[in-house]
Amino acid sequence: MEGLDTLLLGSAPPRLAELLRRAPWMDGNGRAARRFDVLDQAALGEFRLLLVAPVGGEPSRWFVPVADHGRGPEAAGAADYDRAVVRALAEGLRLPTARGGRIEFHGAPADFRGQLPFDPGWSSNSLTLVDLGGAAHAHKTYRRLDTGNREPELLRLMAPGGRTQRLVGDYGYREPGTGRLEPLGVVYAYAAGDGLDVPLRDSLRGLWQPVADGLAPERAVAAARQRLAEPLRGAGRFLRDFHRELAQRLGPAPEFPAEGYHAGTAARTAELRPRILADDRFPVAVRRAALAALDREAALVRELPLAPPPSGPSHGDLHLSHFLRRETPGGWEMCVIDLSTPVLDPDDPTSAQSPWQDLVGLLRGLECFTADELAHQAAIVLDLDSDETCRTALLCAAGAPPDTPGWTPERLAALERLRGTAQLWSAAVAGLLLDGYTAAGREGGGVELAGHPAWRMFRLRRLVHELAYAYAHDRAYHAAINLRHAVEA
Repeated sequence: MEGLDTLLLGSAPPRLAELLRRAPWMDGNGRAARRFDVLDQAALGEFRLLLVAPVGGEPSRWFVPVADHGRGPEAAGAADYDRAVVRALAEGLRLPTARGGRIEFHGAPADFRGQLPFDPGWSSNSLTLVDLGGAAHAHKTYRRLDTGNREPELLRLMAPGGRTQRLVGDYGYREPGTGRLEPLGVVYAYAAGDGLDVPLRDSLRGLWQPVADGLAPERAVAAARQRLAEPLRGAGRFLRDFHRELAQRLGPAPEFPAEGYHAGTAARTAELRPRILADDRFPVAVRRAALAALDREAALVRELPLAPPPSGPSHGDLHLSHFLRRETPGGWEMCVIDLSTPVLDPDDPTSAQSPWQDLVGLLRGLECFTADELAHQAAIVLDLDSDETCRTALLCAAGAPPDTPGWTPERLAALERLRGTAQLWSAAVAGLLLDGYTAAGREGGGVELAGHPAWRMFRLRRLVHELAYAYAHDRAYHAAINLRHAVEA
């Protein structure tokens, strides 16, 4: 592919072609882009490292390693590519690019011994698991560039605390002219363990049968809470310590612009209103109830005295699956992965951050996880599919009767009992995480935090964001979950 200036979608390797089709690149006629300019390239042994951009549509850049000097398949994910990258990291290579830039490799990895079995699932990046010197390591090749990715920098800064993955090497593209370094890939020690969702799923699913057998939901949840109390409070403390260390590594942060953030939340809610009103998948009364609830919460936030939250860097995209834990004789060993902390822009006050945004994101993830588990269990008990139980739970929460056949009073009572149990459990888990987090700081107890104007503002903003995402991607199931949460709030 030497000298090639354009890549056609039809000639791209199959996995890359699928990825490019999923990307939000459109031409002037609303069609997906099919031509991609090769902006720059370099040779790494038998591999060609390409930086490409779609022709037409929104400007963006992607990194595409290709085998056989561009004539073979996409290289990311292949064992030979992993081996070549590890060797380049160890040698500290500086590869000149065709247009005067460089691809720079930094690191000190152990010897490459091969790939290890690993299922990365679908990801916007390429992930492989490799054996370096007898220990498992992850190699992440970034695909989409221009995203403000700081992961290698953050892992390097956070190494002393041991709360993140241990970096062993990274590589990036040094742009000609500007000298800016754009991360292309990273290698770090594999963090063993499961996401926080795994023990939580075991806990919640352990409630269903005792409640079905007649145990009062309050008693079942109290027992589950007791079993989770120490590890979840520990998880809250761990997150607070992570935020403290991140703030120490990145330095002082400006005061959070609460007023501007609130105005932005109101604008996003207004943008979402016509999408909800036009969604005829749900009864009109339900849509209006959800909007009325959003309006009430927005009005309450406006009426509360403006009080800025603590300022400081955050993880940036914290989900239950980004919070790893591993059982040890001394309790949970924890680690935070996939850091997405954005850069503070002194010319853009809205780029300011608060660690509370992570906490809200984690608890909203808990609530959505709980809703998904509820829909799943109700589908089993009632012999329906999860879409139906999820939608009917929304209608019931909004005070609307089911509009599909088969919903007898007995079935509705069973769904309501499950919904009540799930809500009690979710609130108990959230309380434990908040107790641990706030006990490690100076904000006081979880009740004080939950009543803080900025806390309510962050929760409203997150809910609006999740609703907007569900509508942008036409996900009726997730829209139903978040509309129900709006009504219940």
